[in-house]
Amino acid sequence: MLIKKINARKRLQRVLNIRFLAVLLGVFIAAPVQAQVFKCVDEAGVVTFQDRHCLDAEVAVGHSTDSETSKHFLWQASAGKGTLFLLGSIHFGTPQMYPLPMVMTSSFEVSDTLVVEADINNVDQLQLTQLLASQAMYLDGSNLRQHLSDKTWNKLEQVAQSMAVPIELLNMQKPWLASMTLTVLALKQLGFSEDKGIDAHFLRLAKGKKKIVELEGLVWQLSLFDQLTSEEQVMMLEESMREMDAGKAFFDKMLGYWKVGDAQGIQRMFDEGVMAEGSGSRLNQVLMLDRNKSMTDKLHTLAEKGGRYFVVVGAGHLPGRQGIVEILRRRGYQINQL
Repeated sequence: MLIKKINARKRLQRVLNIRFLAVLLGVFIAAPVQAQVFKCVDEAGVVTFQDRHCLDAEVAVGHSTDSETSKHFLWQASAGKGTLFLLGSIHFGTPQMYPLPMVMTSSFEVSDTLVVEADINNVDQLQLTQLLASQAMYLDGSNLRQHLSDKTWNKLEQVAQSMAVPIELLNMQKPWLASMTLTVLALKQLGFSEDKGIDAHFLRLAKGKKKIVELEGLVWQLSLFDQLTSEEQVMMLEESMREMDAGKAFFDKMLGYWKVGDAQGIQRMFDEGVMAEGSGSRLNQVLMLDRNKSMTDKLHTLAEKGGRYFVVVGAGHLPGRQGIVEILRRRGYQINQL
């Protein structure tokens, strides 16, 4: 019995790449859409990117030849001597995403520092392993089956079989980890890879060239899920399985919004989902709203030091009245969607 459990845990480590993030908090794209962007330099020599021609007091130093009508999921937030370029991240991506729109790569190039939710290439693996063992697995002798209704368990068995995932493996996991395991595998079956995610892409570009700042860290992020009640975790698992039923069509809707920088469209998807209902409202508070405020506070502290920061966070954190963009706007930042 002990050997069986050890082997199951080894299989779990193969399934769980330490670089995966809570992808339900991000969105995904199929192909980038570019817009006309002007790179300007003001009298103080500060470089900015904007969707209009440079003013007389500014000098145009080049622009793309893209359509003028489109936007991107990218904002420039400026206050004092600090500038934040806020890019909505897709944590899993495809080769077809690249090259990214010029405005994204140019904003990165002129920035001094890359800011991410978590530096997925610099994780304390021992600490992560200990966290998964202590907080993501059942240690009280129970298992996932005992915490699910018959209906949810039957659905989980069907999903696991369709994805060739041993149900014994999922049965060891708490609902939040089972949810993330299935989500990651579903994305990979759709052709998405964490190696092609926006976070991983810019972390590779920044390595050895730019300072990298973490807003949270992967271990801290995963520890959040242990704060959820069993009911909230089950709700998270059930929502993940519902999204899988919608399959590619579900993600295509989000892709469409992302490609044209439609923040309201993506916000509606969050507002209409389980996160807005009943116990889901606290799920939303813990996983989204509290983090939005915390990350904004840290970004403001960085901006007050001056300089240019290229910020990559899950796209779900940017839109809405309680999203990072609007919180910064209320703090007096000049906001421009690029």
